[in-house]
Amino acid sequence: MRLLKAMVAAIIGTALAVSVAFAHTPDDTLVVADAIDDVVTLDPGEVGEVGGVLTSSQIYQSLVSFDANDPTRIQGLLAESWTISPDGKTFTFKMNPKARFASGNPVTAWDAEFSLRRVIHLKSRSAFIIGQFGFSPDNVDDRIKALDDQTLVITIADTYSPSFLFYCLSSYMGAIVDSKTIKAHEVDGDYGNGWLKAQNSAGSGPFVLSKWQPRESILLTRNDNYWGEPAKVEHVLIRHVAESSAQRWLLESDEIDIANRLGPNDFDTLTNNPKLAIVHGRSGNIYYMGLNVRNQYLANPKVVEAIKYLVDYQGIVDTISRGTMEVHQTLVPNGFLGAIAYKPFSFDIEKAKALLAEGGVSGEFSLDMVVWDTQPFTAFAKAIQATMAKAGVQLNLQVVGGREWLDRYRNHDLDIWLGLWGPDYPDPHSNAKAFAVNKQDAPDGSDSLADRFGWNAGALSPDAMAAVREQDTAKRKAMYEAIQKVHTDSSPFIMMFQEVRKLGISARVKGLMMGTTFADDRYWAVSK
Repeated sequence: MRLLKAMVAAIIGTALAVSVAFAHTPDDTLVVADAIDDVVTLDPGEVGEVGGVLTSSQIYQSLVSFDANDPTRIQGLLAESWTISPDGKTFTFKMNPKARFASGNPVTAWDAEFSLRRVIHLKSRSAFIIGQFGFSPDNVDDRIKALDDQTLVITIADTYSPSFLFYCLSSYMGAIVDSKTIKAHEVDGDYGNGWLKAQNSAGSGPFVLSKWQPRESILLTRNDNYWGEPAKVEHVLIRHVAESSAQRWLLESDEIDIANRLGPNDFDTLTNNPKLAIVHGRSGNIYYMGLNVRNQYLANPKVVEAIKYLVDYQGIVDTISRGTMEVHQTLVPNGFLGAIAYKPFSFDIEKAKALLAEGGVSGEFSLDMVVWDTQPFTAFAKAIQATMAKAGVQLNLQVVGGREWLDRYRNHDLDIWLGLWGPDYPDPHSNAKAFAVNKQDAPDGSDSLADRFGWNAGALSPDAMAAVREQDTAKRKAMYEAIQKVHTDSSPFIMMFQEVRKLGISARVKGLMMGTTFADDRYWAVSK
């Protein structure tokens, strides 16, 4: 406890007495343990890593949101109402007159115009979430316009299911920033990126950024100018603690309030501790392997199919990830429109060997797999390495830190990536766009994971774009169902597990809201 007090004191610059042994974490501070060494920016216009998105979501707000308990319910947030033109291409939003930024400035349509245009002009890797509606640096200033303080008009290039736009606007890329504050800190036309990405914030949410120490901690402080109900704690401290056993020890020692990455054995030890609790939530996170078809072996469809039979899916669920994962082999998570229970692959060594032989592969061969040095990735990797070796597929595990893990993936500098995909918004297109749409079919020409791993999705790519444009919900659902079966059978992606969210928390913590996507956990209602 003394260590925690010393750390909080050092970060927020207050005089906390570290000579006293405290019985628990500070009453005014929510302390969260997570793996945050992947965070490279906290600018909401370019953030993309799990820890960064979670942090951004406590600081910034969007035009619209959705009910965490029922994602089908779209709700106004910084916009209080909206209308849609008959052709489905023009959306007119009326701003919420109550909304204020942390600076005290009112949230206006001019701020929304600046923020959404800013995402496109920054050309960040996450800009596709907004850009896929046909926006580009050349046209966005004409297509996203404020008419006055209270009226914002967004004109998209094509007709989509209306909920699709709302979900994208509710994502972390839809964050609205204080344009007056940002413009005061612009340097050489950087849209304030240099000022925002590390130590500053300009949002309207319940918290503001106080300090970020990369690979160590992120400190948030309550926004005293928040226009809604104030956060119940004064600070949120997110600590980088990668090991699940270390998180459990800190939780049991009252050094943290929330442990975000516990393993099955850790939960077993918490069950009978009256000072701790286990909370459950829905999750759209999918753990998968991406196979780079640029590799001479992985370019062979029979090799790819064989590898899909060399994962002991159920065995891993029953042992390593007991109670925290379920077998899931399609691109749409359970709970989303179009999700199906399609699980064609199981651990079958002889089937895999036969497929390798059909593909003309004999003898052993090696592949490099890049793995994040945190759980459950390392445990998954070792189990998969062992089962693949039984058919002569030798995996060289390259276990690296979070930043290198992401860099290797983004630069396709690998054979196999053991990864996690958390949907950016609770709509099936978030995953279909990532795993099945090639850049030539994307309205903004952005790369997808299919492109990143060198795979031509063929007819699936235009089919996925047709599905997101379909206005009839029943037809749209059927289209995703068909797409998934073909994708699971033929793609170089091995969908393995969907997360069953469980967190370990102090029994003192009340009001925690867990979201469907990795960005949706909400800390501002937490009390202790």
